Amino acid sequence: MKQLIALGFVAALAGSYAAEGQQTVFANQSFDAPRIDITAGYHLINANAPPAECGCFTANGGYIGAQYNLSSRLGLNGEVGTVHASRISALGQNLALTTFLAGPRITLPGRRLSPFGEFLAGGAHAGDSYFPNSSSGASSASSFAYSAGGGVDFNLNSRYSVRLFDASFLHTSFPNGANGVQRQLQINAGMVMHFGGARGDSPQYVAAVPVHYVKAVKDIALACYTNNHIVNSGRPVHISAETSADPDRYYFTYDWKTSGGAIVGHGNVITINTDGLAPGSYSVAGHAVLDSNPDQSLSCKVQFEVADDQSQNQQLMTKVAAPPGDNSFEIAAQKSLQDLFFNYDQADLRPDAARVVHEDAAFLIAHPSVRITIAGYADERGSAEYNVALGMERAEATRSALMSAGVEAGRIEVISYGKERPFCSDGSEDCFQQNRRAQFVVE
Repeated sequence: MKQLIALGFVAALAGSYAAEGQQTVFANQSFDAPRIDITAGYHLINANAPPAECGCFTANGGYIGAQYNLSSRLGLNGEVGTVHASRISALGQNLALTTFLAGPRITLPGRRLSPFGEFLAGGAHAGDSYFPNSSSGASSASSFAYSAGGGVDFNLNSRYSVRLFDASFLHTSFPNGANGVQRQLQINAGMVMHFGGARGDSPQYVAAVPVHYVKAVKDIALACYTNNHIVNSGRPVHISAETSADPDRYYFTYDWKTSGGAIVGHGNVITINTDGLAPGSYSVAGHAVLDSNPDQSLSCKVQFEVADDQSQNQQLMTKVAAPPGDNSFEIAAQKSLQDLFFNYDQADLRPDAARVVHEDAAFLIAHPSVRITIAGYADERGSAEYNVALGMERAEATRSALMSAGVEAGRIEVISYGKERPFCSDGSEDCFQQNRRAQFVVE
């Protein structure tokens, strides 16, 4: 019976590995798996007592484990388990057994159930018992150990799962006065906590955390942004897309098309290479497909303009040659400084915002007389007090980024309006995004 179960687990492990190899073919799929999983729970071993090999007693205890996810399917897992049993033989001795195991785990992520297979190796230490050797005996011993098996997780949400079971065969080599080999069945069950959020650095894999199936995306919006609408030929255009869906629950595969230039990158952030593009207007279309329901998709479009060097030089001369008393330069400076936009309930700079702040810093360094106030804003969701604090965090994060880029702190003031002065109020996700910003105001 044990041999049949072992063969079943080996087959499951091989099938998971094969699926892993096939999965890497789909290089455009997104990976938003948590970076680290922490597990703890009940640990049981159906063990043998030296010198017999009979599977004749059960030891109970607990275990704790940690897994680093290399992808949505492949992780490096480590576990420490300890069990204790009393009066395991006619001699009346007890047994305290601790195992230290680590190795690869391959998972087949599902919406609710996620089966996995694993092979772990390490060591084991046993004590409070009797271990005979050629000349005498000892009350404790250590041994090389390995286990092979698998189990199933039940996904509650993006942060918690229940480990229904993790069954495997544990091999140890403690002295027992006979063959010095133990083959034991061990079973774990407990809770799994997912940490680390979306990674976005391995686009070839699908999400390992549960994907919530939805029948329609009519309540989800997709918006596209660029931080440089006008560029010279040869300068990159940075494009990003954002959905209104919770990024921990819904995952999208992105596809892009452009009427000019070459697309560089993948996922929700790309760059348009404009080498050789003639002056004119161009458009970039984004397409996002819901991973849990490929029949549902969203679209967005953003435009950029390639200008010739002469026209941009003329614009620059107009800015710097304004006569005294004329506020043309202040107006031009206000237009040159680009606002930064933020994700929902976040004050960290997004990749597109990080690029914008460097361009803003370059302008401010080139014009040392310009002083600015950074105003932080939030969308209408949440209390007024919370959003004032969130707006201030966004303004402070923007000021810190400018200072890191070389702008003097004395030229920058910060203020927060929270949700009290919205840029729009139609309740759409595009409107919410417009209100989640750090605005530059030239003094």
